[in-house]
Amino acid sequence: MSVLKDIVVEDASDILSNRNPNHDMISGLLFNGSITPEGLKYHTIFRLASSEDAEKLGITEAYDSHEQSAYYQIKQYFRLNPVGDLYIMVTDETSFEGVARNAKKMQELARGEIRQMALIFSGEATFDDTKCAIQEAQLQADKAYADHMPFEVLIEGKGFAEVYSKGVLELDDLADCNASNVSVVIAMDADATLIYSNTAAVGMALGAVSYAKVSENIVWAEQFNLLGKGFLNPGFIGGAEITSKEELEVLNQRRYVFARKHIGLPGLYFNDSHTATSGISDVAYIENNRTIHKAVRLVHKALLPKLNASILVNTKGILALSIIKGLEGLCRKALRHMVSSREISTFDIFIDPSQHILANSKLQLKVEITPIGTARKIVVDVNFKNPFRLKELELVTNKMLQS
Repeated sequence: MSVLKDIVVEDASDILSNRNPNHDMISGLLFNGSITPEGLKYHTIFRLASSEDAEKLGITEAYDSHEQSAYYQIKQYFRLNPVGDLYIMVTDETSFEGVARNAKKMQELARGEIRQMALIFSGEATFDDTKCAIQEAQLQADKAYADHMPFEVLIEGKGFAEVYSKGVLELDDLADCNASNVSVVIAMDADATLIYSNTAAVGMALGAVSYAKVSENIVWAEQFNLLGKGFLNPGFIGGAEITSKEELEVLNQRRYVFARKHIGLPGLYFNDSHTATSGISDVAYIENNRTIHKAVRLVHKALLPKLNASILVNTKGILALSIIKGLEGLCRKALRHMVSSREISTFDIFIDPSQHILANSKLQLKVEITPIGTARKIVVDVNFKNPFRLKELELVTNKMLQS
């Protein structure tokens, strides 16, 4: 059977190794709801450069009713990233999982340009519904990756408050979801929950992610203060309030994304950039995935012109050195800017010259990327240094030695 020829860049996440404002920040907001007389249509994408563009489509404060939060999310996105680039698409789906099922379709309509996408649902939903949406969102992300248009997904943790009310230990450990490209946001302005009773501030999270370099953690306190109009009082989706540091530790360990305060530093900040997978995985954080995705896109673009090219081999069928050096050079040129932009620390490329391209017409390359580190915890030892006490100890020590 004939297969469609293509360049395949495999996700070697076990070897994980200046933001481009025209590409890295491109985002998507996928939601269900109603169409508008102003032109908002089902399963049609619209590209926004500001919240005013949304208002022209009829997405206004009045649009947000019956659990709808599209206008709020768009406003929060552009608050965090005033120069953001946002695609939106409304569907007529009646379930959270159904909304998620449209993620790859939206990416295709955007010609693969979306780098991160937020999913929201207007309607009743439990946390079990959220878990179904997580799995569907990961399936969509996997399919998009296979088609060379990877993206990250931010999803609101609907139904969180109902489970949380029974005790923090009743909440699922999101690492069990094994959804490495999906992050579950439960952060919400406590005052806004009076209007949005089962909604999380995923638009704010999407804005922060899009504003960051691919290698930057949205928790970076110096860069990402969340405090502002529409997010003044940190709480959880559904109106649940932050009760204790101990409970926040449990939520963090179970890989939820929420907002918190730092003692001694004004403002509000995310706890971390968790994805719904194991914390020891190379794809445990949003910035790791965005870095991998950018490298994959760059390498794919660099190698695509070489698809179906003639490949020289010697009498033993081994790849010619000129071929190896040429392909390595293309990859190095593609990735070099990521190093100079401090998006990766370094990289390495290896092409096995002994691979049997005459037998299977497949040429394999290995690209290893070393990521930028993140100071998730800074440990400082502080002690007194008393010069008079040190002198006294020195005299005592000398006397002991003399005796």
